[in-house]
Amino acid sequence: MGEELKRILGIAIPLIIVCVLSGAALTASYDLTEERIEAVEQEKITESLSIIFPGASFTATDDYYSATMGGEEMGYAFIAEGRGYSSTIKTMVGLYPNGTIRRIYVVSQSETPGLGTSIAEPDFTSQFNGKRIEDVRLRQDGGVIDAITGATISSRAITDTVRERAEVVLNETR
Repeated sequence: MGEELKRILGIAIPLIIVCVLSGAALTASYDLTEERIEAVEQEKITESLSIIFPGASFTATDDYYSATMGGEEMGYAFIAEGRGYSSTIKTMVGLYPNGTIRRIYVVSQSETPGLGTSIAEPDFTSQFNGKRIEDVRLRQDGGVIDAITGATISSRAITDTVRERAEVVLNETR
């Protein structure tokens, strides 16, 4: 039994050491990159705000940004986040106080190249411009937005999350 134990320990101890070192390396790399990842994410949000409401100033609340220009409130901007076909899709949405979508901008997504990634293209996103919240559904679901052929799940993810978050933000601002 002593030889057997020595053999097991001879295999287990190096394996344990490798696991501990790998865990420490992973933790260290996460700590080193966490700030950079957050900075890049914030840059994308800032960029998307300027695309949604060009020239506006923004005041952040817990759930949305209030957009003002010349001291007058223009509307609200917020992130609508939902699960697409193969990734989480984050969309910045501009909303006028009357419940009309100003514009949307896809901040991040990792959908299927060539199909799902088309959700970030103006041919799709421009369909939201000027639409009332209640109309932001795919045409096949009774709305006015045309889905991207071959990317219905991704298209629906954006329309549903934009509509749902817009309703929440509009209710919060009233």
